Amino acid sequence: MAFPSNDNADQMAHILPVTALLFDNSGAAISLFDDQDRLLYGNPQYYNLICHPQGARPCWSDIVRDNYAKGQGLIVETDDIEGWIQTALAKRRIQTYRQFEIDAWDGRWLLMTETLIPEVGLLGIGVDITQSKNITTALKQEYQNALVKAETDLLTDMGNRRALERLRKILVSKGQHFQVTALMIDIDQFKPYNDTLGHQQGDFCLQQVARSIRTSLRVSEAYPIRLGGDEFLVLMLGAPLSLAQQVAQRIRNGVRKSAIPHPMTDSGLVTLSMGLASREIVDSESLSLLLKDADDALYQAKRSGRDRINGPHGDSEG
Repeated sequence: MAFPSNDNADQMAHILPVTALLFDNSGAAISLFDDQDRLLYGNPQYYNLICHPQGARPCWSDIVRDNYAKGQGLIVETDDIEGWIQTALAKRRIQTYRQFEIDAWDGRWLLMTETLIPEVGLLGIGVDITQSKNITTALKQEYQNALVKAETDLLTDMGNRRALERLRKILVSKGQHFQVTALMIDIDQFKPYNDTLGHQQGDFCLQQVARSIRTSLRVSEAYPIRLGGDEFLVLMLGAPLSLAQQVAQRIRNGVRKSAIPHPMTDSGLVTLSMGLASREIVDSESLSLLLKDADDALYQAKRSGRDRINGPHGDSEG
């Protein structure tokens, strides 16, 4: 290992002759910066990491600026590179030892350690952790996929009751008041439909109704959920009743256009009954009350003859 010809370099060459040889042949990216943050030594792996020619002696901040400008070497994601450098410099020599992760332009991830050695400099060692990082990322993704599956109704691709509970916790944890409108939906006379046409046809019917619900939601904060059986729920955050009424009408029209045959209804087609309610959500209890209001409105719609939308302003047969 050849150090530049200055006092610190001579001292290091004297102190670590064997270690220097080990550094040169190490699989890690190893660097040593002097007290002015100028590169005193870098092994081939480090020079490869920062995309600088072997033997160059840039300051650490200049390495970062050069890598940032060229889009190579060490990856820094910021809109203010000078501010980023100043923040990073403040951390470099405060602790005797610290570690952190960095990613490089070639897709590698490295676990970096920095050790402040008195009267010598700042020793940096970077170990490639790309494989373990990829495994960890894959595991996290698998966990998220499992979580999504656990909260998704597989038949209709909607949220299920677990998703509703998660939404409840999110709403309550925010500590803010949200106006939420609930639309409770039920397929009219679905049990005799299933009994007459069979469960396979019943599943197909549920999928078609679910598709009509999803395609009718043109508001950003709308969450469709299958509560079970033929009962669905749509929660709309910040949506006034007038908008929710329009959404309900679109869902109803969508099912009508699907023209799903139903031998037990007066029209001979599948129809829906819906209940609308709106409340300001301040805690878990207020959300429960909202769902009860919507369920009561749905019950009233079915008692009034089915195939209608019932809300605070009365029935709509359409």
